[in-house]
Amino acid sequence: MKRLPLLMLLLCLQMSAIAQRPEFAPGARYDSRIPSLKQVTGYDFAERVTPPEDIIRYLRALNEAAPNRTRLIKYAETWEKRELYALITGSPERIARLDEIKAGLQKLANPASISSGELEKLIKDLPVVVALVHGVHGNEISSGEAAMAEAYHLLSAQNDPVVEQIRREALVIIDPMQNPDGRARFVFQNLLGQAAGPDSEPASAEHDEPWPGGRSNHYLFDLNRDWFAQTQPESRGRVKLMLEWMPQVVVDLHEMGGDSTYYFPPSAEPMNPHMTKAQSGWLEAFGKANAARFDERGFGYFNREVFDAFYPGYGVSWPMAQGAIGMTFEKASARGLTYRRSDGSILTYRDGAVEHFTAAMSTLQTAAAGREKMLRDFAEFRRNAGQGTVRAYYLPEGRDPGQAQRLVRTLLSNGITVERVEQAVTVDGRSLQPGTFVVPLPQPAGMLVRNLLDPQVPMNGEFIKTQEERRRRRLPDQIYDTTAWNMPMLWDVECIGSTSAVSVKTTRLDLASVSRPAPATKTDALVGYALVWNATSAAAAIEALREGLMARFISQPFTIDGRKFDRGAAVFRVSDNGLNFRAKLETIAAKHGADLIRLDSAFVSEGASLGSNQTVTLKAPRVLLAWDAPTSSLSAGWARYVMERRYGQSVTAVRAGSLARVDLRRFDVLVLPSGNYATAISGENLRRIKDWVSAGGTLITLGEASRWATRDSTGLLDTRTELRDGSPETDSPQARTEASKGPFDYEKAIQPLREQPENTPGSILRVKLDPDHWLSSGTDGEIQVLVEGTRVFTPIRIDRGATSEPMPSSTGFSQAAISGLNQNSSCLIRRF
Repeated sequence: MKRLPLLMLLLCLQMSAIAQRPEFAPGARYDSRIPSLKQVTGYDFAERVTPPEDIIRYLRALNEAAPNRTRLIKYAETWEKRELYALITGSPERIARLDEIKAGLQKLANPASISSGELEKLIKDLPVVVALVHGVHGNEISSGEAAMAEAYHLLSAQNDPVVEQIRREALVIIDPMQNPDGRARFVFQNLLGQAAGPDSEPASAEHDEPWPGGRSNHYLFDLNRDWFAQTQPESRGRVKLMLEWMPQVVVDLHEMGGDSTYYFPPSAEPMNPHMTKAQSGWLEAFGKANAARFDERGFGYFNREVFDAFYPGYGVSWPMAQGAIGMTFEKASARGLTYRRSDGSILTYRDGAVEHFTAAMSTLQTAAAGREKMLRDFAEFRRNAGQGTVRAYYLPEGRDPGQAQRLVRTLLSNGITVERVEQAVTVDGRSLQPGTFVVPLPQPAGMLVRNLLDPQVPMNGEFIKTQEERRRRRLPDQIYDTTAWNMPMLWDVECIGSTSAVSVKTTRLDLASVSRPAPATKTDALVGYALVWNATSAAAAIEALREGLMARFISQPFTIDGRKFDRGAAVFRVSDNGLNFRAKLETIAAKHGADLIRLDSAFVSEGASLGSNQTVTLKAPRVLLAWDAPTSSLSAGWARYVMERRYGQSVTAVRAGSLARVDLRRFDVLVLPSGNYATAISGENLRRIKDWVSAGGTLITLGEASRWATRDSTGLLDTRTELRDGSPETDSPQARTEASKGPFDYEKAIQPLREQPENTPGSILRVKLDPDHWLSSGTDGEIQVLVEGTRVFTPIRIDRGATSEPMPSSTGFSQAAISGLNQNSSCLIRRF
């Protein structure tokens, strides 16, 4: 019976901790004409995890209550049709002149186009623009709550000198959630597992997110890696918003593990080498101001650890590359309403919202106080960005004009100036044809140009030495994310740097003028049309097949009427498709930017004949994709996105646990995203897949799925993953014995046995392809691949398959980091 009072005491202590609710703004007085969250939704700030629709509902209510001090902007729509909004707040005078201010900000961002007098007038007149962007990861929930509190406080607080200063000196853009699809997924699962009252147990159902979790968007992309690639609609809309308003400060508010405290910059090493001294100084100033406010309120925090800004695709680093002061804020997450930390203390959802609110308001105060200097530093950055030895990057259209055009559109979407040369130009003794794209330097977005087009972005030498020492001691590296991302390399587009400024006539491009219209064809071809095979024409061919057209594929070189097709083509013959298919095929080719060649003869002067047995009739493949655990959600999402959205290929996603129920004869291709399928695919299920492959099915394994496929117990690939010493990794590891030779070697003696290869955070390798293999069709015999992780494979013997050959030249983290890992990029093909 004595246990009951003890249990009651523990419950009281826990409820007491929860009841000690931190205030958002202690002592603040609010205008009753501005609705609180409770008046709009029926619950107060942080009483529940606010779903996406209620966040937007509240922003609309604020906009309606204060139309002279706000503007609500829809900037994108997700794959799941949820709308993304940003709320702009400012003084009535600023909002009344908002369009004029927006035009002024564009001039400030292009200072070379205006006089010094006009620049001074802009600096005197314009507000400093601060963008507070929240919730890029849908399960990092407290920042969305903070966003609503920020908007309410800025619009409703009375007799507050800090708020008055912010209203007077700043324009604030509040994006409450960058990933509503992910947030909706989290809220649904959280409510599904919710107990009668808040359960702080970390393993409880309301904290334990099932696959894929709420972090990613609909296609399971991490949107905080997508700022420059802009593959997703959320990213494209957000970047467009940033380029329209050109903020001087961008804060990206996140969450991290529940046992942490709070993080704000200065950030950890490695720093991006293109960051300016002025930007570094501002990060120090913001950090000190935030620290002072957190000290005053008794909040724990850290900086200069864990979170770096090296990769330019983060919400912190992309704005920095545009001249803003980018900052990541991270708060320990309750992943629900309450969370028990490892030390027994209770972290609440409200704690996260309050601390995010506090950091955001402190940042706004610092920016408002430094308005004029911030504007001046921003203009100076934009005037000189990208200065260096390279004065221009040339991008020839090359073998795949459509791929080069896609790259150029991506650069333009990032606010980068791209031009087209109108006459031949010589670069380092090489003549480039009219139509070649060129990116001049310096330019306002020059820092981003240097990050995306420089062959290598170097790390700090001392940091590299530290990592090498940590590697020697078998400690994990201190790199937060990938270290290789060069866009021309990964898109297989040639990029030529020149130390001379552009001296020939050029035309500045916009998104509509990148593609030049193909010459109109007035008559039908006698024989048919050929798509020169490459990444672009592959997408066009898939759409053509989906539209009911018939194509024959030739993987070998051939020449017709003096036109040489080096690496294969898809041929659409009139005899296969009738007389009236030309318009449909031309429309498809133009949509994708693919080269469509008219054929009035089938007679080849060299190479494979169009009517030979070397031609293969193409058909639209039926693709099966493993989904759900044990797949990596990122890998599964990327694979599905590329097939469905890039290539227009229909995909049937089946949960891995249900693969045994699938009639594999109904499919041509099975894609296994990265993951360990030892439990999901075994026994009879594994035998069925082997039989299906032997009967002609195509199995594609990605990442860790390839490691699983090589295991003795799996037997799908005749290769092995290697350990660090080069010995094969087996299902039944045995201790290695070594004979003692010579004097005792202490360093050797302490090395681990059967050790995994060292992790590669990211390197780009150039790989030589087998020109006789059909998979190399459409290439020039080489391709660049991004290598990451610890997977090293032995080459497949030629009687059991084919392996691509790595070339010695590479770029990435460091040569030491990739030595011995080249085979990680191998294309492994199993013959059954």
